[in-house]
Amino acid sequence: MFIAGISFFSGLMLIVFSIVLYWKKAPLQRVSCFLAIAFLLLACWDFSVAYLYSGLSVKSDFLLSFYFPIDLVLSLCIAPTLYFYVRMLLGNNQFRWKKQLGYHALPIIPALCFLFYFAAIPPSQRVDMLLSESFAEHWMVVGITVLYYIQSVCYFSYCLLKVRKLRTSDYLLVIDQQQINIRWLMYLSALSLGTTFIYSLVWTFSSSMQVSILAQQCIFSSLIVYLFVQSLLSTGLSMQSIIAVPIVEQSDLNILPAIRSPFVCKLNISEEEAHNILQKLSKVLESEELYLSNKCDLQQLTHYSKIPRHHISFVINTYSEYNFTDFINKYRVDHVCRLLNNGQEQKLKLEAIGYKCGFGSKANFFKTFKRFTGKTPAEYLIVQQSISSSVNAKEDKE
Repeated sequence: MFIAGISFFSGLMLIVFSIVLYWKKAPLQRVSCFLAIAFLLLACWDFSVAYLYSGLSVKSDFLLSFYFPIDLVLSLCIAPTLYFYVRMLLGNNQFRWKKQLGYHALPIIPALCFLFYFAAIPPSQRVDMLLSESFAEHWMVVGITVLYYIQSVCYFSYCLLKVRKLRTSDYLLVIDQQQINIRWLMYLSALSLGTTFIYSLVWTFSSSMQVSILAQQCIFSSLIVYLFVQSLLSTGLSMQSIIAVPIVEQSDLNILPAIRSPFVCKLNISEEEAHNILQKLSKVLESEELYLSNKCDLQQLTHYSKIPRHHISFVINTYSEYNFTDFINKYRVDHVCRLLNNGQEQKLKLEAIGYKCGFGSKANFFKTFKRFTGKTPAEYLIVQQSISSSVNAKEDKE
């Protein structure tokens, strides 16, 4: 009965969290609504577990005859839910839902098959399986549990690597014109990965299904509370951790828009001082060519420019159209264009040029280059070669 009580209380808590996230208006409302729906699914999982253990505690054949292992299906939705939440929060929500959701739904198929198999068993046999705990030892249940662990490790590892890849030295990232600190996302992914490992050990070495369920409930309740509190701060329900970042249309970093950021005013940085900071940063980057290193970060730029890192971060985010990562990538793309215009592609492959200019991977190089120029490196090269051929043809005619 103790597990049933904890599960029921956890389900009620998740419903309250869902209502708060769904109805409270926030700058990142879409992300909050998605998390609210995810919490509702987890609440259904809690209520299913609570129903099962309520029937087991009183050994009620009537209650157990109406139990179906929906919780096994919902448990395989936990890790993908966190994956989609992290992806949406990081601004990467432009993808083909139908195709990708099909791939992510594949692990749920075995649980659905077992659900239909269990539903086809006569009620008396289902009750006997649950009361004798042979249900937990069934080979399909064991297989689904192992699949859950493998799936969780894969998704949580991906989330952790994704956040580490996008992080800057101060963990600030601009999403939908809002500047957020993504450090907590890395902690959440790491904690989820660690707790999954701990729970897998409990499940492996514990002979009691109730002990493993109790451990799972305690672990996930703690993670859910942490996720809820941090999401309140990071999606704008609490304005202490999120700062609106205006988007400007000027592409020239030397032209400052007439914008006064509340944070800049708080730091007592005038527009003229911000202009001087941007000019100094440009000179440092061009003279030292720091952008050619894929390890170029805010700390390195602070060291060479002798400007406080928080001044650099907020001046870039407020007085240019870029965040820090794109601010550096703009110099890298410009350098790539110069190399391609000078015929450097004859000596190096396009991928090698990307690495030479500070990009850490081929995919990142191609994606960033197209975002800034509207063309892939190969397309840009074809256009430049066409222009050069036209100029040479005119010169030959003259």
